[in-house]
Amino acid sequence: MPPRLIHLVRHAQGYHNLNWQHHLRDPTLTDLGHSQCQILASNFPYHNSITHIICSPLKRTIQTTLESFYPTITRLVSENEDFKIRADPYFQENGEWECDLGSTIPEVQKFLSTIVDKENVKEGTPRGYEHQSHLDFSEVRTSTPEWPEKRGIFAARNVDKRGTYARNFLFENYNEDEEVIIVSHGGYLHVLTEDWESYDDIKGTGWENTERRSFVLKKNEEGKVKLEETEESIKNRRAHHAEGDTDSGTERRETEVAGHHGNSKN
Repeated sequence: MPPRLIHLVRHAQGYHNLNWQHHLRDPTLTDLGHSQCQILASNFPYHNSITHIICSPLKRTIQTTLESFYPTITRLVSENEDFKIRADPYFQENGEWECDLGSTIPEVQKFLSTIVDKENVKEGTPRGYEHQSHLDFSEVRTSTPEWPEKRGIFAARNVDKRGTYARNFLFENYNEDEEVIIVSHGGYLHVLTEDWESYDDIKGTGWENTERRSFVLKKNEEGKVKLEETEESIKNRRAHHAEGDTDSGTERRETEVAGHHGNSKN
């Protein structure tokens, strides 16, 4: 059986989102981006039920993960000191612009160490960076040298194959007792969900920064794994897009699970 729920989240605002600065290599979060993470951390309704966390290995997605889901991470670490956040290049952004190219593992670790080290958290640092040691870069190491230079399966021309691989991975490696957060990118989330209805040609995505949508995984009649957005998620995002709020945290988890998980093999 696949996981009971998948929560997909787009990263918070990065500097490349300002004035189309696509020339910036692996940009970090803006001040507004940090504020967006704090709001998501306060409003996310599933901190107590999440069992696994996956994030793209780019800096902005790592930052969004640590800052937005520190309550989840804190709980999971308290339950299991060996808990790891899976940094997975299969969930990186589509394109080959500089802003969509990641950094090497040592570069990412050096960046994180400038924010907080093992003993000292700098004044004003958002909560969550104390958990940076729980980032697992094993999949990134396995994917070198294709990562971070967008070679092989990570090349832009192969993004649909990457999406198929990711959906199958999620279906085959988690079960109905597990619930997963994935922090990724606006363009790739359209590929992963195979849903382009909300795509905006100007913005390059229909996902707002830190927007969250919830899905179940199912296999269709041809045996292909598909992501199906829950009714509560659809209702929630439509209402709060209209209000300019990307996530109010008002969804009811019981409704999502009961209403969508029962026929996950169909």
